[in-house]
Formats: sequence, structure tokens, C-alpha cells
Amino acid sequence: MGALSGGITLRRYRVNGSAPKDFKEVFEKGVRAHVLVPINVESNEDKSLGWCSIFDENDLDLSIDKFFFEGHIMLSLRQDSLKPPATMVKRLLKQRQQVIESERGQLLSAAALRDLKAILVAELRKTTPPKVRTVDVVWNLDEERLAIYTHAKSMNEALLALFSQTFNLGLDIEGPALWAKEQSEGDAKLTAQLKAARPTLELLHGFVGLRPTPHGHEEGVSLSSALRGEQHLGA
Repeated sequence: MGALSGGITLRRYRVNGSAPKDFKEVFEKGVRAHVLVPINVESNEDKSLGWCSIFDENDLDLSIDKFFFEGHIMLSLRQDSLKPPATMVKRLLKQRQQVIESERGQLLSAAALRDLKAILVAELRKTTPPKVRTVDVVWNLDEERLAIYTHAKSMNEALLALFSQTFNLGLDIEGPALWAKEQSEGDAKLTAQLKAARPTLELLHGFVGLRPTPHGHEEGVSLSSALRGEQHLGA
């Protein structure tokens, strides 16, 4: 969802560095090396993360012509999760426990119950379809900017790691911090002021009476002053 359909919710990044001259060959190798690998039901893994086609989440055979379009790298970040529903595991475990205890005429030990649960989960993994989540990613090579169509923390963190591994380039989130850094380039005074900047009391403590605050008022004032290198003399 995101780039081609659905709601438009995105987070922008600035790419650190430019694409190499032979980027088509390099990027194809990188993407193909980091496509999503489906979860093996016989293993213990419960999550898998990688690239897939932005047009078809089941297309994992990614050549350059499938994700490079008019100066843009267009991919989907796909995450598969395979974990049998806890309520189902609990219900079936209780049923099997009752059957076994009835047949044996004695209660199962805690260790035996753990083993029984592990067997049951392994069986359910073979019949439980993985939960698939995809998020669109669009990278404008000329502008060196990238957009991921979600604000979810987990997927943004996954993008940072996977993008670096795939393209050997880093990302900086595009926002006030980056804009301030760019604005201060070449100006020693602004650069020094930016480095000395610290969170305000309102950012740390919140506005009293308007929203819940993470700290008490005195604690918030003290923390703000400490970060600013000031001596707090009272409220």
C-alpha cells in the first residue's frame, strides 16, 4: 500500500551518497541478494524480511527492469510472520492434555506440557499461512531522496538496515534536524549554535494542562536545565 494505491502516509529520507555509474548491475545484484526468503515451516524462524516487487508481493525474482523506472528505484519491503494464533494453541493444547491425561490416568508434568505445546506449534506451522505485510519504497536517484509509505517504527527501522545492506548507502530522515544542518553549512556560528542546541522544557515535559507529561514539573525543569548546561535555581 502507499505509492500505487491506498492512503498516502509516508516518511522521507535523504540518501547519503550517489548511485555508482554501473548502478543497474550493482543494484540488481544487491536487490536479488536481499529479496524476501519465504519462511521455512520446518524451522523455528517466525519472521522474514526482504524486497519484493512493488506491483506483486509474490514476485521475488527481481531483475533491474522490474524495479527501475525513469530514474526511480521502486520496491516493496515485505515482512512475513508465521506464528499460530495463541488462542488456538491454548485451546488445542488443553484438548490434547485432557485426552492424554485421561488415557494415562495421571496429570502431565510442566515439562511434558511444554514438550506437547512445542509439538502442537510445529504441527500448526505447517497449516497456518504466514501473515504478509508490504510497504512501498520509492527512491528518486537524481534528487537522492527516498520515501517509505508508512510511519510504523518497526518498518522504518527495518528499512534503514536493509537499505544499507542492499545498496551500501545510508539514509538520514528528512526533517527539521537535517534542514537545520544543511542551512548551517558554511556558517561557523550557526553550526556552533546547532551543536549546542538542546531539547526545550516543553519537548521533554509537555505543556502542563494540555496533555499527559512524562515527568513531573520539577523533574522536567531540572532535566531541561541539565541538558542545556544550566544550573536550575528553582521553579
